[in-house]
Amino acid sequence: MLFDSYLIVDWSASSSRNTGNDSIWFCLLQRRAGRLKVVALENPPFRAEALARLRARLVALVDDGSRVLAGFDFPNDYPHGFAARAGFAGAGDVPPWRAVWDGLAALIEDAADNANNRFEVAAALNQRISGGELPFWGHPHQHRYPGLPPRPAGPPEQVGLPTRRVCERFVPRAKTCWQLAYSGGVGSQSLLGIPVQRALRDDPALAAAARVWPFETGLTVPARSAMVVLAEVYPSLFGVGPRADRDRWQVENTARMLARRDGRGLLARDLAGPAALSARERTLVEREESWILGAGTCAPA
Repeated sequence: MLFDSYLIVDWSASSSRNTGNDSIWFCLLQRRAGRLKVVALENPPFRAEALARLRARLVALVDDGSRVLAGFDFPNDYPHGFAARAGFAGAGDVPPWRAVWDGLAALIEDAADNANNRFEVAAALNQRISGGELPFWGHPHQHRYPGLPPRPAGPPEQVGLPTRRVCERFVPRAKTCWQLAYSGGVGSQSLLGIPVQRALRDDPALAAAARVWPFETGLTVPARSAMVVLAEVYPSLFGVGPRADRDRWQVENTARMLARRDGRGLLARDLAGPAALSARERTLVEREESWILGAGTCAPA
């Protein structure tokens, strides 16, 4: 087995206290004496609280010598070209993904009570990229955000950006990261979740042990020195679950499915990505777009 523990996080972009469906859930599954056991199944109402709990769990796992796969349910980055068009340019040889992570962390304001500026940031990014209302769209109907339309103003290709990432070709049900609101939208979770992953990756207690797959590891099995592997997951790839308890069910189910694939030797194939990817596509994935763990290598449920 590659991992001892599996931490799956379903993120939320709620602007107020929130629990139950469409809120933050995370499940920590551990392999003990050859058996899988849920040691945490939590539903923190605030993102700041969730970050603190996740950090504490990861630090404890590293201290115990447990290698953990930590999967987050939102796109880890945007279609290729976004970093340059959005003006996220890192110094020296900083790759595009890291420039985006640093850039969003500097722009996003996310308070302890979940109040945040994600729609204002999206509108400002639209202005940078197109001088108008592309590519981000979607917001609550009772509000107005100049530069951010409630519906798509046109395809992102009009401003030189793809609508979808390479990985989403293998998961056509996944919504695009440009959609910030309405059913199934994940764009808001990315805007608020990427700075959280960055905070975990760079935390002084975790930095030496944490690596982001596939950005820092390549599309391959991470080195054993990576005790915490941060990755992107899409829980619906492994099943949808009951409507009334969907999010809680999905984080536990995803953790169990990945643990079982690890036990059967299949997770290494997932970490390598589909063999059909071209060399150019692999470069885009590893430097800029990220990959959904299991996309193209795990048959959808």
